[in-house]
Amino acid sequence: MKTFAASLAALAFLAAPAFADAPPVPQLQANGAGIVNVTPDIAIVTLGVTTRGDTASAALTKNSTDLAAAIAVIKAASIADKDIGTSGFSIYPVYAQNSDGSQTQPPKIAGYEVSNEVRVTIRDIAKSGAILDQVVTAGANRVSGINFDVADRTTPSDAALKDAIADARRKAELMAAAAGVKLVRILNVSTSEGGGPMPMYARMDLKASAPVPVMPGEQQVTVNASVTFEIAPQ
Repeated sequence: MKTFAASLAALAFLAAPAFADAPPVPQLQANGAGIVNVTPDIAIVTLGVTTRGDTASAALTKNSTDLAAAIAVIKAASIADKDIGTSGFSIYPVYAQNSDGSQTQPPKIAGYEVSNEVRVTIRDIAKSGAILDQVVTAGANRVSGINFDVADRTTPSDAALKDAIADARRKAELMAAAAGVKLVRILNVSTSEGGGPMPMYARMDLKASAPVPVMPGEQQVTVNASVTFEIAPQ
């Protein structure tokens, strides 16, 4: 048994340099990109109410009343509770100012300002303009911006992924042919996805006489792929 074990140890010792001295596998790396254009079908709106009052309590009461009216309008438009969430709430003192706009010295609190915002996901994007118009009429006086998204990101993402890898293979085949080698097999694939909700920030007339026009345009779902191939002489 000792002789057998010693033979194995000697064999391993002799084999180790052979593995260490093995030549590296010739490789070729190619990058590809896949881009799919999609039309957003979801609007994500951040809106709210800002109010002032002589006391914090008075400002909060007014704010809560106006925001409740705006939320009632949102729910009446068949927006589910899960798509309405508070995104910001604050109460700040308002300091008295001199006639030239400077703050009085010593500072004196003249009232309080309350701001409350909600983030609303509108899954029927065609309703966006009418809903914005209605919530402003109901009492909302803050619209921070609009993000657009798509409900199904998997389908365009999968398509972009296939295109990215196909693009990488196409480029690899061109490079291999130019270099006088051939592709043997894929050694490694890595991918990354780009694109996403696009914010739209705009000054909006909060007393518009017609529904606010909302135009989502198009978005790009982008996937980048890096593929490493083993190569061999032709």
